[in-house]
Amino acid sequence: MPTAYVMIACDYGQEEQVLDELKAIDRVKEAHGTEGHYDIVAEIESKTTNEINDTVSEKIRRINGVRSTLILLAQH
Repeated sequence: MPTAYVMIACDYGQEEQVLDELKAIDRVKEAHGTEGHYDIVAEIESKTTNEINDTVSEKIRRINGVRSTLILLAQH
């Protein structure tokens, strides 16, 4: 099963709201706040890499307060 880690940069002050919305997305297995260039890291599992891309494009990037994302696909 493909796994990806999505690094998410948020607008200032929007981190908690973005975390709450991320946790409601089915394919998001975990999401945590971070320090540094990115504010949040989310772990996504799906049946295909296309589903991971769709989740990021159609759900995560549409969350109000998300400024940018970076997808890291895990190698198994």
